Amino acid sequence: MSIARWILSGDGITEVGLHNPSAPLGTLEVLISAAQNEQLDHCGTNYNIERASLPNVKLAFDRWLTEIKQHPNNIGMIYFCGHGITGTRNEQILLLDDHGESENRPFETGSFDLSNTIRALCRKVEAPLYVFVDACRTYADEFGMAIGSNPDALLHDGVRTKYINTGLTHISSATDNKSAYGSSNEISRFTAALRMALTGYCGDGKPGTRDWFVNGHALSMAMPKLLDLMNRESRNSEPQLCNPYTAGTVDAPLHVINHLPIVKVEIELSPEQHCLNSHYEIRHSSDQSIAAITGGKTKGVWKAETPKGIYEVKICSQHDQEHYKNCSEHLDPPLFRLPLEVQP
Repeated sequence: MSIARWILSGDGITEVGLHNPSAPLGTLEVLISAAQNEQLDHCGTNYNIERASLPNVKLAFDRWLTEIKQHPNNIGMIYFCGHGITGTRNEQILLLDDHGESENRPFETGSFDLSNTIRALCRKVEAPLYVFVDACRTYADEFGMAIGSNPDALLHDGVRTKYINTGLTHISSATDNKSAYGSSNEISRFTAALRMALTGYCGDGKPGTRDWFVNGHALSMAMPKLLDLMNRESRNSEPQLCNPYTAGTVDAPLHVINHLPIVKVEIELSPEQHCLNSHYEIRHSSDQSIAAITGGKTKGVWKAETPKGIYEVKICSQHDQEHYKNCSEHLDPPLFRLPLEVQP
């Protein structure tokens, strides 16, 4: 629900929520697995959300496909958060709310082949596509050893059919035979990283304008770094890696921001005892309108945020007696990490 709420928070003018003047929001299909009925509020109206069963997903997919095929300048997005496994031919299988309803045929309903769905989409849809999948990609014996268990794709097409898609960005939350992690009371790591990437922590500059495009390239560069940040902040020590993939000749933006992308800055001074008696200053090299950032004198990693740019970074002892670092650094989104060991 986090991504759906972010999309709907856009007003088409400001950068709150999805903002793309070239391809404003047209339709949104939302389905959810929940113990009780869920609603989504938009402009004061509550909308009931359909159950994420295979029949409902097929109908919603077909409606979405009809819309996206109407114009080559449309932009299509698929976001899935839930359970997934890897099939016998390395295809990614996504599990839905009605998975396993038939004990004799557990894969008869409630699951679909995402990998071949995307392959077929690229032969049916010219418009740029974004696919974000927050699900495990582990192998399951009950699937791999079952006879005739391969779920179907949501779309069929021949392998010899011409590939017509102009731009695909596909980012999965896990690599082959790896898990994706999240707490039942919190947003999952991958979705938290995606929300961060979409809300100002990445972007490619559009020449001659103040616009920054959150496109396939920017997201592919940012997501592994942001997910690594989520790994380090998570109580679960098991690391999680995402798998960005892009193809095509067009990298149309999914989202547009009108300010410099933000950089998360982390300074790690070691040995740690120096942290309490040291401080830092980060000052933009040329733009005096960007306020300098100062801090330190605390244990642990020092954290700050500042717009993208070239900065003078100074780290020194309490009374400036010793300068541990004083140099120019290019702070590029989404993350700048500076481990610094103080020599005795």
